[in-house]
Amino acid sequence: MRHAVQVSKVNERAASAVDPSTPPSILRELASDASPRVREAVASNPATPADALQMLVADHKPAVSWAVAMNPSPLARPIAIAASDARTRELAAARDDVDAEDLRRLVSDPVRSVREQVADVTTSGELARALAQDEDPRMRGRIIHNPALPVEDVERLAHDPVAAVRSSAAASRRLAPETLAMLAVDKSAVVRWNVLVNNPERLDLARLIADDSDEMNSRQAAAQLASPRDFTAFLGPIDLVD
Repeated sequence: MRHAVQVSKVNERAASAVDPSTPPSILRELASDASPRVREAVASNPATPADALQMLVADHKPAVSWAVAMNPSPLARPIAIAASDARTRELAAARDDVDAEDLRRLVSDPVRSVREQVADVTTSGELARALAQDEDPRMRGRIIHNPALPVEDVERLAHDPVAAVRSSAAASRRLAPETLAMLAVDKSAVVRWNVLVNNPERLDLARLIADDSDEMNSRQAAAQLASPRDFTAFLGPIDLVD
C-alpha cells in the first residue's frame, strides 16, 4: 500500500511538473525532486524558468539534460548549447530555433557527433568551409553533402589524402568533369565505385572502369554500359556523356 501511495504522489508531482500552468515557484521546487521522472518533466516544460533549466541541464541523469535541449522554450536553447554533456549539445544543435551564432559556437566542439549535427543543419558557407578543414576525415566527408559548402571546397576535397573523403566528393555530383575523370582512375576502388554509381550518365568513365582491377567495379561498369537508362532514372531526364 505504501508503494502505491508513493507512486501516486510521484504521478501527481510529475503531472504538475509538465503542466505549463504550474507557477514558476513550484517548478523551481520540483526541479530538485528526488524522482528523475519529475525532474525530466520539469526540464521539458516550456514554462520552466531559466534558473531551474540551468540546474537541470547539469542533472546526473542524462535524460533530464536531454529534456532541456528539447524544451521548446527559447530560454532552453542557449542553456543546452552550453551544456557539459555532448549529447545535450547535439540535440540543441538540431533544434528548429538554433541560430547561426549557436552553430558558430559548436563548429569547433571537441565531440565529433556535435560537429556532425552542425554539418547537417548549417546553411552558412563560412561554417561549412570551417568543417571542410576539420582534422577528422569523417567530418570532411560529411560536409561535402551540405549544399552550403562552396563548390571550390568540394573540388579541393576531391584531392584529399583520405580515400573516404575523395569518395564523398565523387558521390557529390558537384565536381567538374575533369575532376571526375581523375577520380575514375583513383588508386582506391571505393572512390572509383562512387564515381561510377553516382555519375551513371558518364559512359566515358564507365568505359574506363569496365577494365577495373576490382571485379565488382568492372561488373557494375559493364552493367551500366549495357543498359545506361536503367541506372540514370534517379536523376530524371539527363543526357548521356559518351
